[in-house]
Amino acid sequence: MAAHSITLGSGGANAPGQDPRKSDTGKVSETTDTFDRDLHGEDRAGQHGGSSPTRTYSAYDVKSLHEKLSDFDNGELKRIPVLAHGERLEQGGKYLDLSDDEHTVFTAQGSLEAQDPHLYVPKSGTDYQLWNRLIGVDVAVDSSPADDLTPAR
Repeated sequence: MAAHSITLGSGGANAPGQDPRKSDTGKVSETTDTFDRDLHGEDRAGQHGGSSPTRTYSAYDVKSLHEKLSDFDNGELKRIPVLAHGERLEQGGKYLDLSDDEHTVFTAQGSLEAQDPHLYVPKSGTDYQLWNRLIGVDVAVDSSPADDLTPAR
């Protein structure tokens, strides 16, 4: 009876008893399962990923806002960012919808996305003076020296 010898290699991924997903380093490689994507969809929708910039344009670019925000000059309108349609709002972020006459501030939830007719302004992209003016908070700026900051004796 003749014996046949089979060379199995150096114990790599094809060796009997080895997980074929493991490489020689012993790490399990990532596999993409289409069913997993179908089940979970966009499980990070609305969360800030931190890597991709959000597409915005300025309030100056929206001609209907020139009349609505007539108290703001062109330079100020150019400093007010408006989310481009299709952009996701950051979960937990504060926003103002300029298409809403009430100018109510809201906190974004879940997978909210900027869609027509909404004109969302992110608080995080607006300086505080412009933000306060947009939401109707009157903050008086005192240009006098801060005498009240001097410690009492």
